[in-house]
Amino acid sequence: MEERHRAFFKSYCTECHNAEKQKGQVRLDDLSFVMDSVENADRWQKILNQINSGEMPPEDSKQPERGAKTEFLDALSRTLMTARRTLGDSGGKITMRRLNLREYKNTLRDLLGVEVNPSELPVDGGAGTFDTIGSSLFMSPDQVERYLVIGRQALEESFARYGTAPSSNAGAGNLAPTKLHVEAEDRANKLMETIVKTNEGAMERYQQWTAAVDRVAAKPENAALVKELRELPVVKTQPFHFYTQWQKRNPEPSPKTFKFSDADEAEFLRGQYRKSQYAKDYLRLPHRDTGAFLTIGVFNNAITCTPNPKSTPGSYILRIRIGATKESPKERRFLQLGQTTDVKHVGNFSLLSTHQISGTIENPEILEIPVTIGVNDGRSFAVREKVDTRTKGYDIWMETLQKTGTGPVPALWIDWMELEGPLKDPAQARIQALLTVNSEDRLGARKVIERFAIQAFRHRAPSPEYLEKVLGVYEMRIKAGDKFQAALKEALSVVLASSQFLYLSEPTPEDKPRLLNGLELATRLSYFLWSAPPDETLLALVRTGALGRPEVLVAQVDRMLHSEKSREFVTGFTKQWLRLDRLDFFQFNTQLYREFDDSTKDAAREEVFQTIEHLLRSNGSLRDLLKADYVIVNGLLAQFYGLEGVTGDAFRKVPLPKDSPRGGLLGMAAIMAMGSNGEHSSPVERGAWVLRYLLNNPPPPAPPNVPQITRLNGQLLTTRERLLAHQEQPQCASCHRAIDPIGFGLENFNAIGKWRTEDTYQALDPNGKPIRNQVKTWNIDASAAFHKGPAFKNYFELRNLIASRPDLLARGFTENLIAYALGRPFGFTDEALANTLVQRALKSQFAMREFVQALVASKEFHSK
Repeated sequence: MEERHRAFFKSYCTECHNAEKQKGQVRLDDLSFVMDSVENADRWQKILNQINSGEMPPEDSKQPERGAKTEFLDALSRTLMTARRTLGDSGGKITMRRLNLREYKNTLRDLLGVEVNPSELPVDGGAGTFDTIGSSLFMSPDQVERYLVIGRQALEESFARYGTAPSSNAGAGNLAPTKLHVEAEDRANKLMETIVKTNEGAMERYQQWTAAVDRVAAKPENAALVKELRELPVVKTQPFHFYTQWQKRNPEPSPKTFKFSDADEAEFLRGQYRKSQYAKDYLRLPHRDTGAFLTIGVFNNAITCTPNPKSTPGSYILRIRIGATKESPKERRFLQLGQTTDVKHVGNFSLLSTHQISGTIENPEILEIPVTIGVNDGRSFAVREKVDTRTKGYDIWMETLQKTGTGPVPALWIDWMELEGPLKDPAQARIQALLTVNSEDRLGARKVIERFAIQAFRHRAPSPEYLEKVLGVYEMRIKAGDKFQAALKEALSVVLASSQFLYLSEPTPEDKPRLLNGLELATRLSYFLWSAPPDETLLALVRTGALGRPEVLVAQVDRMLHSEKSREFVTGFTKQWLRLDRLDFFQFNTQLYREFDDSTKDAAREEVFQTIEHLLRSNGSLRDLLKADYVIVNGLLAQFYGLEGVTGDAFRKVPLPKDSPRGGLLGMAAIMAMGSNGEHSSPVERGAWVLRYLLNNPPPPAPPNVPQITRLNGQLLTTRERLLAHQEQPQCASCHRAIDPIGFGLENFNAIGKWRTEDTYQALDPNGKPIRNQVKTWNIDASAAFHKGPAFKNYFELRNLIASRPDLLARGFTENLIAYALGRPFGFTDEALANTLVQRALKSQFAMREFVQALVASKEFHSK
């Protein structure tokens, strides 16, 4: 730490903690300002904690001036951050690591042609690290058991898809595709007719029964009971419950007299009456005899297509002939596809995709959506109008009912749904060749196990001893009475739970740095850019010895980044680099922000991925992440942003109007939404995010025992006033003076990233409940100044200042890229490598692909 702070330390710390006077048995006068050991840094961390907590200096001692204390805390916090990074440096060593969950899933997919769900396995990585960091990828005995279970499931599905019978017989994958056709009106009309018939005359009979109850209740001898029932809370809030409460105390007049089984059925059918009226209106709609209208909230809110339980697992196409009504507003012209286990009520709806509808009833369009059916899937495909799962459709229906007297007017019409498959799989021949058995005996099993193990171990041949052990599992199952195929699957599942499959091995017998061989380099490269094993092109270059040539590597990186498989790098790296998982940390208040439903949130997240992917594919500049005159959006997100003329589900490059707040990460809804709590924007979260990811100047962790901003919730203050009040504490000011100004500059974005010019705050009591008539509204002031830096008048000037320092973004991006690719935290010994990458990229105006090319060409990438 800089020597200029020694005077502060001496004045307020060492006079009580020196050789002669050691309060609390703590001596500090011998403490070095050079943090060159973990023990030394740990002592300084304890000092920081004590000063931040307000414990030191004690109240009866001389107190430092506020500004001096803030400066000291800031310097100490930042020095400790540097010390942690330096002292925790691995020195370039890469820990042997297992496949993370993404890599495990992709490796099984490439090997067996099936998608598995590894969600039952423990989450990868430690706090703030990438899921490629070897030291954070732990393994437990229970985890090995889970690998065995998942491996069996993957083998079951692969066998069912591709077949493993002797080569003379056809495998399951050779079956001709089948087609399941569903006419939407067949289901919808029957449902509506049933509802009308069930409720026919129900309201009239209900009124007759309640009138009979009223006549009996009017008798003088029942006055006390009536008064008692009228005072019940349920009756006071909903008077019609008087009749069910009466029935509990009086058997007469009986509901059975009016053809109700009991009072509860009578009450239920009374509630169904409005739905019955809605069903009658539905049956009068035009075109309902040739298709079905999707409704919201009550019934027929989804149309389902249920595959045959015996359907062959594999890839299918779901076709939907659909159109929107002429009267439907543009925000209701979106369809959600999901899967459900409850066909009748469409419960447990699992969203798969969202689609914008451009067809009409007169001129419908046919959507073709790829879907997958697994072994014993047991789920139906369901489509519905786009409604967030957390906003109850029934509530929307009731709101409309109160306004118009009927439910929402349908917006989408479906003619039919069709499921066709399984489709021909490009991997079919390869996987069938891998799994085909020549003879159902020990020799046939051994050949399959050996062939399978070589592929599973990424082209490393297993030892004869290993093969015999796995073959022993097969023999044990045969002796136990299993049939050949079941015994073979059990043996192969052991291969999928072995260390040779689960770990990326780059052995160094002498524990010294060495260059990777060709196969190791191909494997490291493919898991870096694809999170999957090397393909045949890379393996062919390994066999010829050409992969290590610089010009070959450049060509291969370009090829791999243009492949669809590079999507794994884009999503895996970007999500962790920018901490996009925060988007799912809290629930957005869908009563306040109904338009930010699951589909919109998914589209907002996808915008970040698509932008990074665009820059990689086009070799665009990293500068575009700070400011750009375009966005990468689809029809749904364009509508959310208010951009005209953009329709369809595909993301594409769209030019922005002049002075648009969009363009670059700061203009993206996902980034701004992460800087909120789902209801209100948070300048602190946003400012810290900008410092951490765009300016490569992360603030230190919040100190313990710091006063919470929530203590001001009962006061009618603007956001700026609340945070400035919080800064009155020196331990708060040391961080907030750098964080908050940036956050103020982003306040024109609300909690879901939409532009606004004013904000409102509702005061809360200590229990978090709104205080009546305590609301404050103000015009947003986005002006501020960087700590010890330039001032800005609004968001646009703030964005320009941040965009003027692309070198800071480039440096942070580089450090994260190195850590992700090499599987270890960025350390002190990586400084030279990072400088090389940034300097090379600078020559091409920070072209994004140059960072990747420079890293792959480096000695560090080629070394173990």
